[in-house]
Amino acid sequence: MSTSHQRSYPRSDRIAHLLQTEIAALLPRLHRLAGIGLLPSITELRLAPDLRQATVMFSLMDGPGRAALVRERLQEEAGEMRQILGKKLHLRRIPPLHFVYDPRFDRDAEMAELLAHLPPAPAEDEP
Repeated sequence: MSTSHQRSYPRSDRIAHLLQTEIAALLPRLHRLAGIGLLPSITELRLAPDLRQATVMFSLMDGPGRAALVRERLQEEAGEMRQILGKKLHLRRIPPLHFVYDPRFDRDAEMAELLAHLPPAPAEDEP
């Protein structure tokens, strides 16, 4: 691998992407998330430059109403996730995972809801 490629895609970014993918794959298997309805989507993982802390951003298809409950359940599962990730990824250290609701997609859902309730456009008279 060339040195210029490593600089353009640092190790911390590669690990963040790997952790994000693996955490998303784990979610359906976690016991504390069973029964909460739709599972969260992992939208981003921000890894500290020293690889000692990971902030995991998540969103919900049905908006922010359940965000606090889902975040609490994810935090309860964080230790088990770290154990599974450690065994699977063979990294020296899996950073503590801190889950944060990502509100970026709520505005899109609000706009879609507003557009869905607009009356139909008046028909144009054809000549």
